[in-house]
Amino acid sequence: MKKTTSALLVAATSFGTVAATPAYEANPDLYSAESIELMSAIDSSGWAVNPEDHGMTAQEFIHQEARFFINNFVNNFKAGWNNVHNFRQLNQVGDTWVVTPALDHLYSVGGIDTSKPFSITVPSNGDKFQSLHIQTSNHTIPVYEVEAGTYHFTPDMFDTRFVAFGVRLATDGTEEDMARLRVLQDQIVITGGGDGEGFVGPDMERMMKVRGALMEGYNNHLSVAQEKHVEWNIKDVTNWEGLTYANAGAWGLSPHDTAMYPVYAKEGVKGGDCYTATYRAPKSVDPRGYYSITVYGEDKFLMTNENNIVSTNQGLTTNEDGTFTVVFGGEQCGEYAEKTGVNYAATPADNWGFTLRVYLPDVADVQDWEANMPEIQPLKI
Repeated sequence: MKKTTSALLVAATSFGTVAATPAYEANPDLYSAESIELMSAIDSSGWAVNPEDHGMTAQEFIHQEARFFINNFVNNFKAGWNNVHNFRQLNQVGDTWVVTPALDHLYSVGGIDTSKPFSITVPSNGDKFQSLHIQTSNHTIPVYEVEAGTYHFTPDMFDTRFVAFGVRLATDGTEEDMARLRVLQDQIVITGGGDGEGFVGPDMERMMKVRGALMEGYNNHLSVAQEKHVEWNIKDVTNWEGLTYANAGAWGLSPHDTAMYPVYAKEGVKGGDCYTATYRAPKSVDPRGYYSITVYGEDKFLMTNENNIVSTNQGLTTNEDGTFTVVFGGEQCGEYAEKTGVNYAATPADNWGFTLRVYLPDVADVQDWEANMPEIQPLKI
C-alpha cells in the first residue's frame, strides 16, 4: 500500500479568517501556502467545543500538538533531527508522549526536517504487520507504507516543513518477540533532511488547557470510524471539527483504509467494578491485519501495566460463534474472567474507556462494528 501526495504550493489569498493567525502559523517557510490559506479560514464558531473559547484557533492547536510531538523526540528524547528514537518496551503507565498510547507494537519515532530530500529504510517484520507513517504538522498523512524497503522523499511531497514519522512493528508482547524486534529497530535508517532551523517548541500551558477542553469533543462529538477527518492531502479535509478533536484525543490517527479506531466511553463507570460485553470480531482485508481493545483512564493514558489490552496478536480468546467477550474491572473481575474462559481488561479508575484498533481494516465492516457496538453491562459475580 502506498499513499504519497504532493503539496500544491498555490498563492495564498485571504478569504476571511475567524481569528488572527499567529505569525508562526502563517510562515510560508514552515507551511505550504495552500495549507495556510485553508487552515486560517477554519470557522469553529459553531462547533460543540470551540478551541477559540479556550485560547487557540483550530489551526494553532493542531500545529501546537504537532510541535509537542516532534519536540518530544528531537529535544526531550535527544534524538535530534532526522534520527530514530526506538521504544524498546511496550508503553507503560506514565508514558505521555502520545495520548491513547498503543500496546500492539514496538515504536520507532522521530522528527524530520523535509526542507531537503531524505530517505528512510525499513526492515521486514516477516508475516506480521508493520507500517511507516509520516505525518505533517497539519495532521495530514501523505505517507503510509506497510512493506519493507527504502523510500525516498522530496520537499514537495509535504505540506509542512517539519513532520513526524513512526515505524510500527507488531508484537505478541513476549520478551522473546520484542528482542527480535529490537534487532529490526536498529536497521531503521534515515539519511538526508534539513537541520531543523526555525523550529519552535509548543506553548505547553496553553496547549494543555485547550487539549483538556477539546477532549469533551473527542469523547462525545466524534464518531471516529463513521466520520472522515484524517486525510492524505489537506485539500481533501472537510471535517475540521473532527480533525481538531482527534488531535486532542488520539494524535497520530491515519485514514480509514490504513487503520480504524472506534472509541468507547461511558460516563459514570466505576473503577474496579465489574462490567462485561460481547463483541463481534471486526474484519481486516489483509492477513497481517488484526484488532485489539486497549483500556485508558479518563485522561486517555494507561491505568495499569498489566491486563491493559485484549488483542488477537496477544492471545485473545473467542467464543464458539467467533465473537469475543471482555470482562472489565478489578482483580476479582479478572479472576471471574479466568474461571469462565473469557478475556479480561483491568479498569481501576473511574470513567475509563477504550479504543478498538483495527489494522488494514475492512472499512465498511468496522463502521458497522462501531455503529452497533454494544453497551457494557454491570456484572455481578
